[in-house]
Amino acid sequence: MLEAAARRLVAEERRQIQTMSDGCRLPEDLYYWPEKHVWARPEADGTITVGMTDPAQSMAGKVVAISPKGVGKALTRGKSAGTAESGKWVGAVPAPVTGEVTEVNPAVKGEPALINSDPYGAGWIVRIKPTDWETQKSELVTGPAGIEKYRAFLADEGINCGDK
Repeated sequence: MLEAAARRLVAEERRQIQTMSDGCRLPEDLYYWPEKHVWARPEADGTITVGMTDPAQSMAGKVVAISPKGVGKALTRGKSAGTAESGKWVGAVPAPVTGEVTEVNPAVKGEPALINSDPYGAGWIVRIKPTDWETQKSELVTGPAGIEKYRAFLADEGINCGDK
């Protein structure tokens, strides 16, 4: 537990959060699938941590339940890594990569609103051992250029994180 907490603190220290004019927070060090509103973070052990983006949680409203796929479950990119439920929405959280679930976040299962309060930290959903990260990461956006692409997508869709 302490190791996981220390890992989160280190990640938070190095993470630069880009706040857009519409109030959406998007760390530059993550990989995003803008159309699906999910993020991916490569970990030192080769797994990929996955969660909902700030725009996703903002549109959903207060998340009241999360049902991630179980450890050992094979996932296909674009298919459900779990289901999130809020007062105004129930839907799949798509996997940004193909692979196998290696870990489910027990904290978010017990306190789903962590997705709202800390979508990129304590609110992660699953960790996946990807089958082909090197290929699939090129299908995601990252860094300043990725943030700009996500920003353009949000603007085109009329999505504003301040509209809860």
